[in-house]
Parts: sequence; structure tokens; C-alpha cells
Amino acid sequence: MVGFTSSHFNRVRRLARDIRGAALIEFAILLPALLSLVMGVLCYGQYIWLAHSVQAAANDAARAIVAGVTPAERLSLAQAAVAVDMASVPELRSNQISVAIDEANARATVRLRVDARALTLLSTGMVPLPDPVIERQAVAAVNAAW
Repeated sequence: MVGFTSSHFNRVRRLARDIRGAALIEFAILLPALLSLVMGVLCYGQYIWLAHSVQAAANDAARAIVAGVTPAERLSLAQAAVAVDMASVPELRSNQISVAIDEANARATVRLRVDARALTLLSTGMVPLPDPVIERQAVAAVNAAW
């Protein structure tokens, strides 16, 4: 049986005092937390930007439908206004955006629904996010008796 000699103990003591690789080990421990933090900022930033863009598109569509006379014309005007606004989000396709108008009591509610599951940062799964289907609405007064 081979026992430990004093040279073995000296080597262990030297290794215990050696701090040359400490920074690398600390960085390796903190890297996952830092990456999660950065991804969280990026993912939530993209989500909030997209939610704001959808609300702005709903507001613009509500302003646009005031010029329409018939419900079909109002829907066409709303879809055109949404298409112009959402052109600033090239990742979204037209089949991911739905526009609906509900009319009652001289008010029209424009409802916008955007399915953002295909967006790059929102689909990573690294950070828990709200529902990727964003729904926003805006209301405009319309004159139904033209």
C-alpha cells in the first residue's frame, strides 16, 4: 500500500493557495445567470415593443374607419391602416395578423390579434414570457346613419 508522502501534502497545499484560475471559475459560475438576464431584457423588450406597435396599429385603424360609410368599407380601411403600420415589423406575416370590427351604438371597436410565436426572441424559451398572442383594441365613434 502506497502512503502519502510529504511531497504529496506540499503539492496539495500549493494547489490550495493557487488562485490563477479563480476568475475563470467565477466567470463560468456567473455566465448562465448573466446570459439569462440579458436574454430576459431582450425578450421582454421585443415583447413590449411589439405590444406597443399592435396598440398603435389598432389606434390608427380606429382613426381610419371613421371615413368609411359601410361596414365592409370600414373593414377594408382598417386592414389597410394595419398593413401600413405593421410593415415596420418585418418578422410578422400578414397571416399572423387578424383585424375585426364590432359596431354597436354609433361606436366601432377595432380588434387586432397578432400571433407572435414565430418571432425569433419570443420563441427561444429561455425566459418565461406572457402569452405570445397579443390582442389589442381601439374604439372610434362612427356615424351609422349616412
